[in-house]
Amino acid sequence: MAEIRDSYKRRYKMRAVGQDGLNIVVSIPRVVIEREAEKHGLTIPEFLEQFKAVAQYDNFEGVRYTFEKIKKEEETVLSS
Repeated sequence: MAEIRDSYKRRYKMRAVGQDGLNIVVSIPRVVIEREAEKHGLTIPEFLEQFKAVAQYDNFEGVRYTFEKIKKEEETVLSS
């Protein structure tokens, strides 16, 4: 994957969670969440409650994360 110029780079350990390590968890830097929360006029707890992280991946190298507002019908499922 080509290096993204003029960007921050941090390395994080990954950890397996769930039955048989079904999911792999990687931290998102706090500064990223702070910036996104501020962009939407929210505190960090409000942002975490109202948005979800979306991983995009396919036949390209790497993964891209974005954030989407949680729709009302999803709130019930995500809080269960």
